[in-house]
This record gives sequence, C-alpha cells and structure tokens, in this order.
Amino acid sequence: MTDRRAAQQRMSWLLDGCTISGVSAFLYHKPEWINPWGLTPLQWVVGFVLIRGAIALYDHLVVFLVECSKAKRLPTRTTGNPVRYVDLDRTSCVFLSINSLNEWFFVQRLCHFLWYADSGIVPKALEDVGLANTLGALYVMFVVLDVCYAPCHHILHMPSMYPLIHKHHHRQHFPTRGYLDAGNEHPIEHMIGTMCTWAAVLAAAYTTGAHAGTIFLFFNVHAALAMLNHSPYDVAFGALGIQYSVGSHEMHHRKFTVNYAQYCMWYDHLARTYANYEGPDDSTKKL
Repeated sequence: MTDRRAAQQRMSWLLDGCTISGVSAFLYHKPEWINPWGLTPLQWVVGFVLIRGAIALYDHLVVFLVECSKAKRLPTRTTGNPVRYVDLDRTSCVFLSINSLNEWFFVQRLCHFLWYADSGIVPKALEDVGLANTLGALYVMFVVLDVCYAPCHHILHMPSMYPLIHKHHHRQHFPTRGYLDAGNEHPIEHMIGTMCTWAAVLAAAYTTGAHAGTIFLFFNVHAALAMLNHSPYDVAFGALGIQYSVGSHEMHHRKFTVNYAQYCMWYDHLARTYANYEGPDDSTKKL
C-alpha cells in the first residue's frame, strides 16, 4: 500500500469514527429523532420491515411502468456489448443497511412533520388545495433540492474529499440496478441527500404553503426519479428550467466531473460542468 493510499485510509477511518461518535452522541441525547411517534420496539421494527418491503415493491413498480411506456434503453446499453458491471461487495451491503435505517428515520420524521405541522404551513384539507401549494410547491421543491444538492455533490468530488466519501458510489460506471445503485453510497453522503430533501420540503412549506399531499407526491416522485437515474432507461423530460435526463446522470457516472445536478442543471451551466449525452458512436468519433 502506497503512503498516499495509507494516509487516505487513515483519514477515512478518522472521518467515519468521528461521524459515528457524533451521531451516537446526538441520538443518545435526542432519541426522539429516530422515533418521533413514540413507537414500541416491536412497532418500530415492524414499521422498518414494512418500509423496506414498500421500497422494494416501489422500485419494481417504477421499472414495470417504464417498460410499459415502451421507453428505450440508453444507447450505451444497446450496442450488444455488456457495459462494466460491479457486484455489491461487503461494504456496499453495510452502507445500504445503514442508509435503510436513515431512510426509516426520515420517513418517520417527514410523516410526523406533515401530521403535526400547523395548517397555515402545511394544509391538509382537500378544500385547501390550490395552484400555488401544488404545482408551485412541486416546482419550488425540485429547484431548491438541486440548489442545495448540486454544490454539495460538487464538493464531494473535490480531490481531498472524493476518496473519503463519494468514490464508493462511483464503483458502478453504468448504473442499472435502480434503488440498489442509487442507495449504494457512503452514509455521510446519504445524510447530505436527506438534508437537501428536508431543505426543499421546508422551503416549499414556508413559501407556498405546500399541501401535505403535494409533499407526499414530491417525496415519491423524487424517489422514483432517483431510482430511474440509476437504471438503463432513456427517460428525459423538462419544463420551466427543469431538465431531467437519465442520460445526464449516466454521463456523471462515466465522466465523474460533469452533471452534478439531478433536475435543474443551472448549477452545472453556471459552473461549466454541464455535458451533453454521448453515446458509444460519439465517444468513438472523439478518439
């Protein structure tokens, strides 16, 4: 092992150790963060199992609906030559397990927030549904999510940070497994992602009075699009600055330093890190 690699490994252990210590201390003093509803241990475990089953089912449902829509596969997946594929290793399984707990914490807190939030902030009644707290709120959430996420994602690609956290997610250059590839990331990165999602929800709630149903819809659409971003399907759409493309995220996994955003590519255009999709023919022409 080289001196540089050994130093990176020591930094990784130090970062992980400090994170574990910090999170453990926080949860020791604030146990309600992982059980805001005051569930019994049995109820908590049953809820966790049900959520895991629902996510697995949802992942398959998204794929089923996309295939029913006759969506084409990305050009890199139709050449007849298999793309680079990496199996889930032990670290991947550990990360996915930890992240599944973080998702359960997030779902509990999100539902608790929607249920107990003042009706002036998050209305719940059907008669409160309006244009601003539905379509307007959805737009705000997707924009704010990327305004927060894209620069954080870019920072994770800085040479000093990349090998410590984000490098693991890039083991798969051609994502194909949906949720398993989307969620296969360092827990620190996963926490950053959930905090960006929280920022998007709170921004919409306090600016548009986002309806509870709108926030629930956003969470599910965001989850579906994150799964699709790590699939072989050529799905793309856009309007009013929203520019979603599975191909753009595949380019990020292939090129590493482009297309940091997911839905609004404004940051990438500003930072000059945006890259158009390149199929196998385009790559060949550049050689």
